[in-house]
Amino acid sequence: MSRLPLEDFGKPRPIPVPEIATMPVDTEEFDAAYNAGWDDAMAQVDSEQGRIGEKLGDRLVTLERDQKAAISSAIAALEPMLHEVFDKLLPRAAERSFLAILLDEIRDLMAAEAGKLLIQVAPEEAPELGRLLDRANISPERVTVRAEPALALSQALVRWDDQERRIDLEAVLSALDDALESFLASIEQEPSDG
Repeated sequence: MSRLPLEDFGKPRPIPVPEIATMPVDTEEFDAAYNAGWDDAMAQVDSEQGRIGEKLGDRLVTLERDQKAAISSAIAALEPMLHEVFDKLLPRAAERSFLAILLDEIRDLMAAEAGKLLIQVAPEEAPELGRLLDRANISPERVTVRAEPALALSQALVRWDDQERRIDLEAVLSALDDALESFLASIEQEPSDG
């Protein structure tokens, strides 16, 4: 019998490796392409940052406008109550506390060794001030109270030696009222961003 020629798979056969053609690398061309890619990437980053910056700027303008509107709305809602406080409550509180404030001022002047005091107040307040001084054990020889028709309620003129001090809660209340009106007018006149 004759043998058949069969291929022997037990022995490794050498695998042919294709020859790779190497091309010379042009570093200038590589650097130019790398720089062009880098420039494109940086342009995209700058463009994205610009877009984000614009959106942020628009949002901040919107927030500022909304904040101004909210403040104006809150103040508009509070305005009637503020007028009530400034027109009714503060004058009543000042009227009730005026003589006590004046008594404190008299005590301070007496502690500072001021001479004999002459206190001029509105005719309606003179008797009550006299009673307060009597209750505080301040003698009429030290403090004289005189009614002065030219003075309004919550006003007093304190004189001693060659000095004088004017106490005028009415003027303070008037100044506070003017300040409130100016504040409210400034809020109404603020330009609103459309």
